[in-house]
Amino acid sequence: MDYEILMIRPMTSKEIEAHIDQYQLEKRIVKVDFSDEKIEKALFLDIDGVIQPFSEKRFDYVENKESMDALYKSLEEQFGVDYRQFGKYDLTAAYYDWDKDAVEEIRRILDVTGAKIVVSSDWRDLYNQFALPYFFLIYDLMKYLYGYLPIYYDTNYASHRVGYEHFKTDRGRDIIKYLKVHPHIKKWVAIDDYRDMIYDIPDNFVHTYPKVTKDEADRCIQILGEK
Repeated sequence: MDYEILMIRPMTSKEIEAHIDQYQLEKRIVKVDFSDEKIEKALFLDIDGVIQPFSEKRFDYVENKESMDALYKSLEEQFGVDYRQFGKYDLTAAYYDWDKDAVEEIRRILDVTGAKIVVSSDWRDLYNQFALPYFFLIYDLMKYLYGYLPIYYDTNYASHRVGYEHFKTDRGRDIIKYLKVHPHIKKWVAIDDYRDMIYDIPDNFVHTYPKVTKDEADRCIQILGEK
């Protein structure tokens, strides 16, 4: 089954929903790229357990209307984006629970190596695939965003494992498939809190928990190589 480009730019929620509805009907594989640049280095980025430790600071704010109104106003003034259109739990998770030190380690990897982000996290799901670029914008990470791992819309999901039966994780398999349709990517690393990925991609995997550390970021840089 061939890959199809869903989008090469952040879209409005209505545009996203129209595309998703069509792809669900046709049971097609979706490849999400935000750029047609032929990048040579990719950082496959998980979020939970990498830049979001398992904290719940957001719950101190998310049900407080005054706090949320102040947050919406502040973000719109800074970025010119109406963040009310996004799920408030996801927005507050990104704003309050993403760890700033961990984000800076990811930024350091990208700046030192010249790599771009391919999101492998479950945050690339149906609705967050629209919102996530704007969550990255809060941390000045949108400029590094290249795309998402393939997203599958097929009730017979197991059929996509054909030829990848030895893979222990779907995410490891998806990364290998992504690389096959992006042959210009020569160096890459996957950073994730899911330890079992080491069986699928042992030479290109860095495990983190509960967030990325300096040593783990250094390992990513070592795999990718400096500019």
